Amino acid sequence: MSNPAPAPEPSAPRRLRWLRLLLIALVLAIVAALLVQVLLPPERALRLVLARLEPTLGLRITFEGDVEYRLRGTPQLVVREVSITAPGSHPSDVPMLQAERILLSLPWKTIRSRGADLEITRVELDAPRLHLPSLLRWLDARPPGDGKVPAITEGVRIVRGRLDGDGWYVDELALDLPALQADRAIDARIAGTAHLDALQAPFRLQLHANRAVDARDLQARGTLALVHAAGRLDTTLQAEATRIDADMPGFALSPLRIAIDARWQGIDAAEPLPFVLGLHGALHVGGDGNALGFAPMGLALRGAGVVPDLIAGGQVALGERLSLALDGRIARWPEAWPALPAPLSDSTQALPFALRYDGPVDASAPVGLRLEHEHARFDGEARIDAMLGWFDALATGSPLPPLRGQLTADRVEVSGAVLEGVEITFDDGSGDTPP
Repeated sequence: MSNPAPAPEPSAPRRLRWLRLLLIALVLAIVAALLVQVLLPPERALRLVLARLEPTLGLRITFEGDVEYRLRGTPQLVVREVSITAPGSHPSDVPMLQAERILLSLPWKTIRSRGADLEITRVELDAPRLHLPSLLRWLDARPPGDGKVPAITEGVRIVRGRLDGDGWYVDELALDLPALQADRAIDARIAGTAHLDALQAPFRLQLHANRAVDARDLQARGTLALVHAAGRLDTTLQAEATRIDADMPGFALSPLRIAIDARWQGIDAAEPLPFVLGLHGALHVGGDGNALGFAPMGLALRGAGVVPDLIAGGQVALGERLSLALDGRIARWPEAWPALPAPLSDSTQALPFALRYDGPVDASAPVGLRLEHEHARFDGEARIDAMLGWFDALATGSPLPPLRGQLTADRVEVSGAVLEGVEITFDDGSGDTPP
């Protein structure tokens, strides 16, 4: 049964307008604090202003504790235990945004214009938690707007943040953005840990874009790790995207180039496996039912020991499930793999292969594998965690890999005997139905 087509995602201006509306609300709150500082306590003044703004924003904004504001020099407002929810939400629903502390600093020209000339000096958020599905629903319900991005002259700082999506989240999120101007290049540092089912992905990246809005050139460099029950993959990466297509639902990067220097450390392995990986293709995020799609995609792998040299092309799609299709060639049979019998060992030709996967995002289901030799062929499947464990123990463990499937060979020489028309069935003992 096919899934219904997903609703189109909000346009880029609508995505940006929510920030502008909320910032204008806080600008007016500072203006109110200035006007009534003699007559009312700042907490009461802010509550009165927010009560007037809630119908316009379509949001309910609450806070707890003392309100701090400064009017000398550069005015600023500090509120704590902030919660923003959409009217009509069930009491048990997660708020769209929560934060332990929000600081907003504004120049006097913005206050005098009551937000019409919207420029911001600095924004700080301590322990914010953004519920992305709630934000997208609120954006869908809002009327069109210009979505103009305000300038932030002294930047944005986020610490201990969390971003919640559908089935995934990022915690320990930190962002340092020194300045933001819509038509100027931006540099930022971002870090956190993404969680998707059993996978964890801590990252620490430096980002660069040639513009804050409608950027055409993006660059990223830093570290990214993947933590799995079978081990840990640590990488140092560099990425660049030369074009951003923001006119389609979600966003697209094409072409996207990624260079990765990686080390895999199995849980039972004494030595890590180093390798380098290059990726090239088109990345599409959102808008088609998948959280991420990388198609077409090309890759090149260079390794040592049990890691083969190969090139491949195909596609990857990540949503509620992970789908992978790769077709390529292994340059040569690695010397660290179990030796092939004669005359298969005499061949110097590349080995065509095909990989297919469609299953849980933690890659726990079997991977379909076809590997061709000049005079032999294997058709079957394997589990990634079992294969990684076999590689880790290759020096002392079984010479036969944990595969399920069938190997056929035209001719094999074993202990002086010559066998022709050979067929060998592999069973990894998992109890799965053979492919």
